[in-house]
Amino acid sequence: MIRNKRFFIPIFVFSTAFLFVFASCSNLPLIGKKKEEKVEKLPPGKTVTVEGMETIKGVNPPKSERPSSEKPSTKPSTPPAPAKKETAPDVASVPARPSYSPPSYSSSLPFLQVSLKRKVAILNFENNTSYKEEKIGEAVARKLSDKLEATQRVVTLDKTVVSEMLDREGFKFENLSDPSVIKRAHQSLGIQAFALGTVTDVSLLSSKASETSEEEVTFATAKVEIRLIDASTGNLLKTFIGRSPIFGTKETGEYSRGKAVLKAIDLGLDDILESFLRQLDLLDWATTIARVEGEDIYLNAGKLSGLRIGDTLEVFEPGKEIFHPTTNLSLGWTTGKLKGAVKVTDLFGVDAAIGTAVQGAGFSSNDVLKSGMR
Repeated sequence: MIRNKRFFIPIFVFSTAFLFVFASCSNLPLIGKKKEEKVEKLPPGKTVTVEGMETIKGVNPPKSERPSSEKPSTKPSTPPAPAKKETAPDVASVPARPSYSPPSYSSSLPFLQVSLKRKVAILNFENNTSYKEEKIGEAVARKLSDKLEATQRVVTLDKTVVSEMLDREGFKFENLSDPSVIKRAHQSLGIQAFALGTVTDVSLLSSKASETSEEEVTFATAKVEIRLIDASTGNLLKTFIGRSPIFGTKETGEYSRGKAVLKAIDLGLDDILESFLRQLDLLDWATTIARVEGEDIYLNAGKLSGLRIGDTLEVFEPGKEIFHPTTNLSLGWTTGKLKGAVKVTDLFGVDAAIGTAVQGAGFSSNDVLKSGMR
């Protein structure tokens, strides 16, 4: 028994000393306590927020968005909310236009709006199909006019309007498609282009809706040809051909044949509309002076063409038409002498305007007006 006590006393003393040393050691964590991550000591300065930990003092390499005067929080911080991105206002961008300053003028002209519309005269199309009793040519002209107007890039005039305007001027003609008539319409009315053409290859496929029904089902195809003519020269610019697929033209019931043909024509025009507009945009926008009365200058373009009060147009002499020495075809018009500038002061009628001279003088009828954009 005594021997056992002697053996137990040293073991007890050794165990007590070991626990005391183990508990006092600062480098070893106590059992059950999570080992703390060592944080590098930073010099005093701005605050650093570490996600999921307390805010500590230190230097924050990426600049903090918090003002320097704000005191750091002693409470555990929550993860910052994602910053809301500032979005630019939804405004349509308009390309900047260079300022215009003629050599003889001291100040630049005000900018002219971009959306000036081309003026196009649309004549009836020839009906070269086997359905002569149908007014297919007139239907094509109306549909083309509606499609061009819907783009808000074109002002259209039909043959009746052009004829009446030329009649009022006392100009005698037999055919509106004659080059001399087209050029006169350009000079007098400010028309940039003429559009005419033909309709061919109209085919119909009809059948009964079912064996027990008398209702008719019709499909159609058509070919449309459009000729675009430069009104300033009377020359053909380009010919466009559009063909309609048979799908999408299905019509049933009464008048299904006529309705299917109109659908086929509509699809044929859609096939060439974009190419037609691109070619039309190659023509320079211009109009002419209709008459001059004192300080009032009447223009052959107005609100319908896209003019606004305050717009300023350059005024040129008509220039000279140049012809090819061999073919005798018109190559176009030279730019006449710059006479000055006119500012739009009022809009009237369907498509007319009144302007006053802001630079230059001696303006007369048939002088050419162009925008200051180059």
